[in-house]
Amino acid sequence: MAIGVGLRIGRVVSTAVVASNEPGTQDPVVIARDTVLHIDEDGTTSLGSRPSDNEARTLAGFLARVGEPAGVTASDGRVYRAEDAMATAIQCLLNETQPLPAFGGADDGSEPGYTATYPSHWDSDSVASLRAALDYAELRHVDLASDAQGAATWYASEISESPGQLIGVFHIDDAGSTVTLVRSGVPAGKAFRVPTKGAPSPASQLATALGSFGWLPPNLDAVVVMGDGLVARDRSRIQEIANSISTKLTVRTLVGPGPEQTAALGAAILAAGFVPARETNSARIGLPPSYDQTDVLTGGLARIRAQEMLEAGENDIVAARLLAVQPADDDEDEVAVENAEDDTDSPPRKPLIPILIGVVLIVVLLLAFLL
Repeated sequence: MAIGVGLRIGRVVSTAVVASNEPGTQDPVVIARDTVLHIDEDGTTSLGSRPSDNEARTLAGFLARVGEPAGVTASDGRVYRAEDAMATAIQCLLNETQPLPAFGGADDGSEPGYTATYPSHWDSDSVASLRAALDYAELRHVDLASDAQGAATWYASEISESPGQLIGVFHIDDAGSTVTLVRSGVPAGKAFRVPTKGAPSPASQLATALGSFGWLPPNLDAVVVMGDGLVARDRSRIQEIANSISTKLTVRTLVGPGPEQTAALGAAILAAGFVPARETNSARIGLPPSYDQTDVLTGGLARIRAQEMLEAGENDIVAARLLAVQPADDDEDEVAVENAEDDTDSPPRKPLIPILIGVVLIVVLLLAFLL
């Protein structure tokens, strides 16, 4: 097949990539949307941050709850299975890729390939739940691969000079980090998940993962660093992590495109028929636009955080207020969240003028006493 469609549902941003492995074709087409499902009164669903006039409810925070019996609660109180919500989000992304561009085989009758990624630290039950949800949604043609497989495929296709190499993938998100070793395109055993609190350095995490399989840093061809969530928007922090790994392990380290787009791009490369174990980079697909250049709709972050607050039973009043107001852009989004945090965590602010008057009176009394 000549065209591959890669899909990734992230905590904050979800991405679809359409790529071709035909020489001379254009760079991948990238579509990015906030991970917030909007459900209209008639059941129509869309992914992004722009609600329609007849929106009935919104749904967010479902990525981390796939496979959980309790499901995820929408803004109006309805409960959905998280894996069904994720399958719906994937379908929404697929709808936005249509019609496929007329390059690299779309106009000669060849069938495109489709691959969606999932968090590398998921257990087999979570993956099976998503697979069943996709099948139920008539998306059996969508293959599944881990984020790490996608990132390793991007490296094998675009950077590596020889196939079948051992690649380390360091994936940081807002809750922790995941280290996965991928050899010849296949994960070498279970991924290592490390929570943020008390976590050792990224280099130490990679060294521990290598040691568990009897490998050393020199066995690595490279390390790919990628991110998800809010931390992924701090490109300088992601680059600092990559620099520290490169220095301490003396290994080639790269920050993937986006860096949230890396797995989706790799998924598109996989879907186009690339085999990391035996193919070289002789026919590169090319890099997608950077994060700043991608059409990323903003405003969904407040709703995502509010959904998480509702699920955790934290301050329902603030969460309801956030869900009821749709911010227009990132700046307003951050202001809404900061104000909500001030309401819940910070003590009331004392008026400044009364404090100054009190200080002046104390100083006057002290001077009068001393004199």
